[in-house]
Amino acid sequence: MVPSQEEAAAAAQGTGEAQLPGPSPVEDAPQSGPGTSNGPEVAAEKVELELARPAAAEPPEPPEGGWGWLVMLAAMWCNGSVLGIQNTCAVLFVAMLETFGSKNDDKMLFKTAWVGSLSMGMIFFCCPIVSIFTDIFGCRKTAVVGAAVGFIGLMSSSFVSSIEPLYFTYGIVFACGCSFAYQPSLVILGHYFKKRLGLVNGIVTAGSSVFTILLTFLLRVLIDSVGLFYTLRVLCIFMFVLFLAGFTYRPLVSSTKDKESEGSRFSLFSRRKLSPQKKFFNFAIFKVTAYAVWAVGIPLALFGYFVPYVHLISTSAAI
Repeated sequence: MVPSQEEAAAAAQGTGEAQLPGPSPVEDAPQSGPGTSNGPEVAAEKVELELARPAAAEPPEPPEGGWGWLVMLAAMWCNGSVLGIQNTCAVLFVAMLETFGSKNDDKMLFKTAWVGSLSMGMIFFCCPIVSIFTDIFGCRKTAVVGAAVGFIGLMSSSFVSSIEPLYFTYGIVFACGCSFAYQPSLVILGHYFKKRLGLVNGIVTAGSSVFTILLTFLLRVLIDSVGLFYTLRVLCIFMFVLFLAGFTYRPLVSSTKDKESEGSRFSLFSRRKLSPQKKFFNFAIFKVTAYAVWAVGIPLALFGYFVPYVHLISTSAAI
């Protein structure tokens, strides 16, 4: 039976009224499309934030001992080797004068003094750069590579035939290696100790004093017995032990979740649009008056720190 025109019109009107209260399927399609496409991106951002937040808010608790005592001994050896060699630079200075020139030649005195001055200056000048490398690669890798570079620089210094190459081998290569090995030894202590950090810092710092006293006599005996070049090769043993000690700076990871979050944060860093300057340099801390005074006062104090180590040897020789 064919419906009439009036029935068809009534049916069409009824259909239209039934569709008015709800949204049409055509209108639903564009709305659901963008939401579906943005879903993975929004979820990925949430995952990134969730992965980054626990690692920053909940660092591993310092064990206050255990493996940390071995780390303390390694850091003590590092302080003793690096600062002990630097504090006894006057003994090496006199040996360089006797090997390459004369004590009565003022020009040679000036040229020889540059070797120790470059070495001392480069160790502390590189510290800000070493801090960035420590944040990126960790204490272990930075310290091991630094000790290896210092070993190469010191060994190369034992094969020179004039004073000028020592500016590079001893004053720059050896000193930069010592800087890269020295800075992580201070940072790693805070990872393993919190309550006993003051005690541990005192023990580690005492290493430089003990090594300075012992190396003063050892270097004098070695120089008189085997000469300057073989003495530098003996000092390479200290750097080789320092190289091995760097492997004890084991990073602390409390659980598998922390390991995963650490790896994810490293991979997500390249995808985030963050400025490296904001990540590694915090100049806002200089607004704190106490820190600003400390940061300015320490470098000024270091201007006179090494003066006794250099001039006491000439004073004792004159007496």
